[in-house]
Amino acid sequence: MVPASAFAVRTLAATSIPLVAFGPLASPAMAQSYNPFGRLGTLQASNNPLDEDQPDSVTQRSRPEYQAVPIQIGSIQVMPQVILGLDFDDNVYAVENGKSSDGIVTYQPRITIGRPSPGFSWSIAGEYEATRYFNLTSENTNDYAFQGGLEYQIGTSTVVNAKALRSRNSESRTSPDSLSSIARPNRFYLTEFYGDLTHRFNRLSVRGTIDFARRNYLDNRDIAGNVIDQDFRDRSTVTGSLIAQYTMSANFAVFAAASANQRDYRTRIGPIPARDSKGYELALGSNFNLGHLMHGSMRVGYLRQNYKDPLFKDVHGFLIRGEIAYYLTPLVTLTAKVDRSVSETGVVEAAGYVKTTASVQADYELLRNLILHVEGGNEHRRFVGVDRTDDRFSANFRATWLLSPRWSLQASLSHRQQTSKGSAPGRDFKENVASIGLVFKGL
Repeated sequence: MVPASAFAVRTLAATSIPLVAFGPLASPAMAQSYNPFGRLGTLQASNNPLDEDQPDSVTQRSRPEYQAVPIQIGSIQVMPQVILGLDFDDNVYAVENGKSSDGIVTYQPRITIGRPSPGFSWSIAGEYEATRYFNLTSENTNDYAFQGGLEYQIGTSTVVNAKALRSRNSESRTSPDSLSSIARPNRFYLTEFYGDLTHRFNRLSVRGTIDFARRNYLDNRDIAGNVIDQDFRDRSTVTGSLIAQYTMSANFAVFAAASANQRDYRTRIGPIPARDSKGYELALGSNFNLGHLMHGSMRVGYLRQNYKDPLFKDVHGFLIRGEIAYYLTPLVTLTAKVDRSVSETGVVEAAGYVKTTASVQADYELLRNLILHVEGGNEHRRFVGVDRTDDRFSANFRATWLLSPRWSLQASLSHRQQTSKGSAPGRDFKENVASIGLVFKGL
């Protein structure tokens, strides 16, 4: 599953620092229990049920003096937000030779309307993003997303969540599914429905999820004006999971997780077979605290994806997924992440690819209202049905300055480079992006 956030952007909306002054679209009163633009369909472990007294990370720490205030209308809260960004990209088309650079202006208004409540909360949200290039105007995009959801508590032991999303998205030029010959970025529509139910039996909790997602890609054109068909990428995916977790102590919990998915494609191109498949994941893991300085969640297990057409070789092997945070000091948080999964692809000859990602990051609270973030990571892709492997390294430095509850400023420098090998390799490229953005949020 591709995470179904509203859509990928280059500027502040893609930040991983969830500070309430500029973070993901959610009013402060609801941020702890419900984020209307949170990830849909994830199969990560349930939230850590351990000691709430554990140290806060730099990015999660509460900063009431910089917390945006929503508009209160009776029991309803309205949270407006506007992001203005300016980027400079030295390789817009993500190619090895003949690079083109340009400046980009991003405008992104958002609004969330919700009713927070301990037993029943709901919210609806809308977001629009426009990117405007100074010279390469064919790269301009107009994307949007609408999402609604609710959280309902039944008694003291059962919680039900439901979400729905409809969005129009633009695919990044750096995507492995984006051809270098296309005249403009690929566009697609995403419709997704997600629900989960969690029930606690004293120390034991059981969580079941169901997710349905449909993607519809629009045809593109090459630089000569010829149509590039994208209908073969249209698909529907159904994913269900079950996680059983047992809290053994205040610092340690174990869980077993299982998920199954079915991926159905509607069309195909010529002799290339449809890439319908069924798959599953089985894993054991734990949520843990090591003293008062480290906590994390880690799972290991087995994954398998079986393709309907015998032309494609089934994928199976080791599964690992997790995140560990180390509180080096009250002002410094170090985080390591790892994940291995099977992803779908727009490469015609391939059925998909096995993706292994690993990253490390450091967050430093230089001042109460000035947070520095450094991150580096690698993504390895091994394609199914074609001799191709990609390795992509990325690094990012970001500084966030919280000016007031309403205003925040962010500047960043990022670097990406990809090396592709095999008899049918993809693109090699290097890209550097410098960004600065201003966020207004709340009253």
